Amino acid sequence: MRRKRIVNFRLPFAAALALVCGAAASYAFEFYGIDYFYLITVVPAAAVIFIVLLLLNRPRADIAQFFIVVVFAALGAAYTAIILSSYASPPAISGASAQITGVVEEVRTTASGQPCLVLSHAYANGVALSGKIICYLSGEAGGAVSPGYTVTLTGYIGHYDLFSFGSLDYRISDGIRYYASCQGNLQYSYGFSLFGWFRSGIYAILFDNLDFETAAVAYAMITGSTQDISSQTLSAFRYGGVAHIFAVSGLNITVLYVSVTWLLKRLRAGKWFTAVAGLLVIFVYTGICNFTLSAVRAAVMCAVACLSSLTRNKYDGLNSLSLSVIIIALINPLNLFDVGFILSVSAMLGIILLSPNINHVLRRLPTGLRSNITMSVSSQIATLPALLLTFGYISGAGLLLNIIVLPLLSFLYVFMFACVAICAVVPPAAVVLPYAALPLQAVINFFVQSGFENSLISGFGGWWIALIVFAGVAVLSDKFNFTRSFRAAAGGVCALCMALCCTLGGVVPGGQTRIVAGGYYNGGMVIVRSQSGTALIVVCDTYAGGINSFVNTYAPEGVDDLIIIGGDGCAAYYYECGVDVKNVWLPPSEIPVGLDGAQAHYEAQFQLHGTYYAFTDSYTLTATANGVTFAVAAGDVADVGSADILFTVNGDISCPAEISVCFDGEGCDYNLYVQGRLQFIAKGGKLISAG
Repeated sequence: MRRKRIVNFRLPFAAALALVCGAAASYAFEFYGIDYFYLITVVPAAAVIFIVLLLLNRPRADIAQFFIVVVFAALGAAYTAIILSSYASPPAISGASAQITGVVEEVRTTASGQPCLVLSHAYANGVALSGKIICYLSGEAGGAVSPGYTVTLTGYIGHYDLFSFGSLDYRISDGIRYYASCQGNLQYSYGFSLFGWFRSGIYAILFDNLDFETAAVAYAMITGSTQDISSQTLSAFRYGGVAHIFAVSGLNITVLYVSVTWLLKRLRAGKWFTAVAGLLVIFVYTGICNFTLSAVRAAVMCAVACLSSLTRNKYDGLNSLSLSVIIIALINPLNLFDVGFILSVSAMLGIILLSPNINHVLRRLPTGLRSNITMSVSSQIATLPALLLTFGYISGAGLLLNIIVLPLLSFLYVFMFACVAICAVVPPAAVVLPYAALPLQAVINFFVQSGFENSLISGFGGWWIALIVFAGVAVLSDKFNFTRSFRAAAGGVCALCMALCCTLGGVVPGGQTRIVAGGYYNGGMVIVRSQSGTALIVVCDTYAGGINSFVNTYAPEGVDDLIIIGGDGCAAYYYECGVDVKNVWLPPSEIPVGLDGAQAHYEAQFQLHGTYYAFTDSYTLTATANGVTFAVAAGDVADVGSADILFTVNGDISCPAEISVCFDGEGCDYNLYVQGRLQFIAKGGKLISAG
C-alpha cells in the first residue's frame, strides 16, 4: 500500500513562500547592515540540491518546480534589495524650503485637526521626488481640493528614514518618503479622479446626514479609511477584537460581487459578461478603497474564484491566496511588511488551513452558528502573532464578540452600503438616512461604553510566538496528512508552550528589577518592573499609541504607578498617555493640579516597589534598583552626578554614565531610533543587558 505524502505540494504556495523568504532575507540584511554580497552564498547551496535531484533521477517536473522556487526566492531577495537600497540612499531633496507640485492622492486630517495632503507624482523645485510626500497645511487650506487636483505650495521638506525605532517605518511601506510643513497660499487646478470622485460622494452623503462619529464609522466600514474616527471609538472596537470590520477584505468584496452577479443573472446576462462586469465593479470598489492591500488581496482571490468557476476548474483557496501574495509583492515588496497586509493574509491563511477540521468537529451545530464559530476561531488563532507583535495584546472578548456581533456588523455593512447607493441615485432619500443609521449608533455606543479594555491579554509577544502558533496551525490543518496521534501530541506541545508563555511571560524573579526602554519622536518611556509592582516613566511628547503598545508588551499585569517628567505643565500629559493608574508622581516644582481618577504626588524623593527615586529637577529623575543607578533626563542638562545607565532625549547631555541611551537622537552608546526597544536587568549591583 502506497504511503500518503505528508503534504500535497502546491507550486503557487511554494513560490509565494520562497518570494517572501527572499524578501525577508534582504530586509534582515539591510536592517543589520550586512552586505548583500553574502546572499550569493545561496547559489552554491541551490546548485548542490539541484545536482542531488539529478543524481536521484527525480522526475523532470520536480526539478522544474525546484528551479521555479529558487527563481522566486532570488527574485524576492533581489527586488527587495533594490527597493530598500533606493529608500536608504540620500533623498533627492531634504532639509530645505522648496516649491512643491504634485497630484492630490488623499486628503487627510491629523488627530489634532490639521489638514494634510498626500501627493503623488511630486516635484520639489522642479526635481522629481522618488516617492509620495505628505504636506501638512496651515488653517483650512486643504478644504478646497479633492483627489485628482494638481496643487502647488511652498514648504520645508524633510524625509522619513527607512527604519525608525527598530522597524520599517510604516509610512515608507505606504510609499510616503517625504513630509513638508507648508505655509502660505495653496494654488490648485482642477483634476478628475474617478476613485476620488466616488470617495467624495460617499463622504458627503454620510457626513451631511449623520452625526460625525456615526458617519466616520460608516465611512470606515465602506471604504476602509479610519482617519475620521475618534481615537476613543477606534480603540473601543480594537479592544473588542472587531476592528477588522474597517479593513475592506473578503466580506466586502464577496458581498459586492455576489450582489452584482445576482442582479445581472436576473437580467439574463451571459455568464462571461456577468463575470467581467462583476470583476470590473470589484476593481472600481478596490480603487475607491484606495487599493488597500487587504482589498487587493481579496479582489485577486475573488478573480481567481470567478475564473475557476468559468473554466470549471476546482478552486483552491491556498493557491489563490498565494497568487495574491505574489502579485502584491511584485507591485512593491515592501507591502509584505505592512501590518494590515500581514493581518489580512494571516486571517485568510487560518481560515483556509483550520476551517475544514473545526467545521467537522462542530458538525452537529446549526450551519450558521457553526460557520461563525469556525471563521472566528480560525482567523483569530492565525492573527495572534501579528497582533501581539504590533499592538502588544489580543482581545479576550474578541472570540465571543466575533461569533455574536460580527454577523450583525456584516449586515450593517451591507445595509449602510445599500443606503448610500440609494441616496446617490435618489438624493431625496437621504432624509431617512439618520433613521437607518440608528442600529449602527447603538452598536457604536455599546462598544464605547462596554469597557472591553479590561479583557485584554498581553505580555507574551515575540517573534518566536509565530513559530509556536503556525506549528500548531500546521498540525491541526487538513492540508497535512498527519496521523491523529501525531496531531494530538504535537497540538498538545504547542498548547503547552503557549500556556507557559502566558504564565511565565510576565514573571520577574525575586532579587531582580527589569528596566525596559522605548522611544518615539521627541520622547521616550521606561518601564521598571519587580516582583512587587511596575512603574512607568514617561517623557512628555511621547506618542500615546506607542505607550499603550509598549505597556501591553512589557507590563502584562498593568502599571501601578506613573512618573512624568518634562518641565512645567507636564501633569497635563497624564490625560494624553492613556495609562490607567492610581498614582501619578510629578516633580515637586510642578503646580499642584487635580487628576481625575488618579492621586497626584509631588515629592522630591520616594520609593516604589523596591526602587528609590529622586527628582533632581523637573527635567531629571534618578533611581536606584538592586544596587544599580539609572537616570532619565528630558532636558539639556542632567544634574545626576554619575549613573550606571542614562536614558536621555538629548545625546549631547553631560553625565558620566557607563551606558547612555538616546530615545531619539545621536551621541549615545545606544540609539532607540535605530535599535528599537532595549531591556536591562538590575541584579546584585550589576547591570545585565537582556536584548
